[in-house]
Amino acid sequence: MVLFHPTFFKMRKHHIVYFVIALAFVFAACHKATEETRSAEAIERLKVVGDAVDEQSPQALALIDSALTHSPDSLTYYDYLVERGRLYLVQKPDSVLSFTDRIMAFANNQVKTPRINGLLAEACHLKANYLYLYHQNLEEALSTNLSAYQLFLKSDMQDNVPNICANIGDVYMQQSNLPEAATWYRRALVISDSLQLPEETNHTFYIGLGRIYCILKDYKLSEEYYAKARKSYDKMQANMKMMFLNNYGNLKYYEKEYEAALGTFNTLDSLIGSYGIRNGFDDFLCQLNMADVLLNLGRHSESMKHLEPADSFFRANNVGDAIYYANTIRIGNALYKGDTETVKRIIAEEPAGLTTDEDMINIRQQYLHTYYVKTNNHARASQIYSEYQQRKDSIDQSREHMRASDVMTRLMLDTLKLHNQLRLNEKNAEISRDRFYFTALIACLLLIALGLMTWTFYLRKRDADKKLQIIQLKIANDRNVIAPHFIFNVLKHATTQQGSEADSTIERIITLMRSQLAVSRKVMVTLREELDFTEDYIQVAEKSMDSSFTYTINRPDDDTLDTRWVPSTFVQILAENAIKHALAPKEGEKRLSITATATDDTTIITVEDNGPGFDIRRNTRGTGTGLSVISRTITLYNESHEQKIQFHINNLEDDNQHITGCQNILVIPRELNM
Repeated sequence: MVLFHPTFFKMRKHHIVYFVIALAFVFAACHKATEETRSAEAIERLKVVGDAVDEQSPQALALIDSALTHSPDSLTYYDYLVERGRLYLVQKPDSVLSFTDRIMAFANNQVKTPRINGLLAEACHLKANYLYLYHQNLEEALSTNLSAYQLFLKSDMQDNVPNICANIGDVYMQQSNLPEAATWYRRALVISDSLQLPEETNHTFYIGLGRIYCILKDYKLSEEYYAKARKSYDKMQANMKMMFLNNYGNLKYYEKEYEAALGTFNTLDSLIGSYGIRNGFDDFLCQLNMADVLLNLGRHSESMKHLEPADSFFRANNVGDAIYYANTIRIGNALYKGDTETVKRIIAEEPAGLTTDEDMINIRQQYLHTYYVKTNNHARASQIYSEYQQRKDSIDQSREHMRASDVMTRLMLDTLKLHNQLRLNEKNAEISRDRFYFTALIACLLLIALGLMTWTFYLRKRDADKKLQIIQLKIANDRNVIAPHFIFNVLKHATTQQGSEADSTIERIITLMRSQLAVSRKVMVTLREELDFTEDYIQVAEKSMDSSFTYTINRPDDDTLDTRWVPSTFVQILAENAIKHALAPKEGEKRLSITATATDDTTIITVEDNGPGFDIRRNTRGTGTGLSVISRTITLYNESHEQKIQFHINNLEDDNQHITGCQNILVIPRELNM
């Protein structure tokens, strides 16, 4: 018996004054946006993280942590908390309930909106998967999945309804209620079709139906459904590829094509390795299945080698079906060696109720029949055989029931499609009748709306221009604050020189001060201007440092230097802070590094030193005038621009977590407009 792989899951408001009542109703119905509506950008970001979780990418956890840190509101935060729970379902299953409890507690305290219903549905879905996978609590998993189904129907995530139908089908299948399981898989196909979801997303449901017919030993029909699923294999995400390979390997096992089954599981094993997700549920499930196939191929030592680590994992996580299955493989290998004492011990020590799966029990009892014959307990052997026959008859009855249910389900679906078509024709007739009048009304309302909106936009633009002027004046004021501060700091360098060296230094300082006056008058300068000005400053400051001081400036290509714009004096301020407060007091080697790089959307400037690091509690970077100007300028800029400037200060550490320096990072939008 091979364990089946389960299914995993996974404008502001415009207020127009003096507007006519009829127009307000039309636009309220068509364009109203709530605070709880996800933007297209937010949906895409969430999808990127969700795809990484589905693929079990090594970067998934870092993406989730970053998203949680930068979540703009509570709802978005809990969206990403769901993704962390989904990731831990595979990697750290014991922590899953702590996530679902937090999410449910939050969602249950909110007003029930489509988005809140979707969040609550995701939490229910995650909890149901945990109960199903790791505790085999089928009744609670079923009721929780049914709750998720109802919530998804009332949410803004209705595309998830087919997947939850498949999960419900999984639980019914585990309960051996195959007709009900098939009904839910077919319901998933109908809903997917009605939502006009891509055909390639249906592979989950084809796999489920393939599993059902495999259990019913209708291997030909099972092959047909797996063939439909295989067409989408290249487009499947990692977890779906693993589920397909696992269950197709099961089919080959039941057909007693053990070499083909082993080849499929080897492919699955390589896939798990390529995604770097060893030592998780999928990995050990594959190892357990391979152990059974190898047992049937007579390769007993290899079978035990795959069995041991998988058995330890499933016992640690108390997965009843898997523990029962592992014991069955141990019994099979012990009987091969003639070790009846091991079989006796396993039977005596195994707790009752580990599984209700009839196929799994049947395979166990085939081994037990052999065991009781070997130990001359013929009465028990006869009883085992009788129980086996009863279960076989039950499966045969289920198969006939399944065929009848299939006919009724398909008839119901055909009737439903016909009914929907008739309703659609009726609706089209009504629309045709009213189209002329409705179009005329909308045209009049739109003309009125256009006039009012034009006037409103004019007023808003005028207000926005005034606000922008105020912000620019504030930024200019901050630039003026730094000018005398810079001059005083630079003049200090002249006092450290004597003779001709002092004259040379003073000339450099005069040139530098002229450059600073020119630069500080500008709110933004080219990257080349900023780096040239910063290098001029460093060369002046270098005169007051000893020979242990070195610096490097890594520049991008000339085109980037001349076409990218940055806030003026930012880099010079950071270099000045590093030299004055970190490197000057330091004993030994003193290094300063400035690196500028460009991406399609941003300019990134990094200023690093090997000083004692930055400690805000002790104010180790001086009076803070420079950093204050940077911080305030960024705040004012970000208040009025969608693309934000980012500024981070990090301490650098070695392998022993000793501070080895300080790193300042500026991330500036490519289209800087101050």
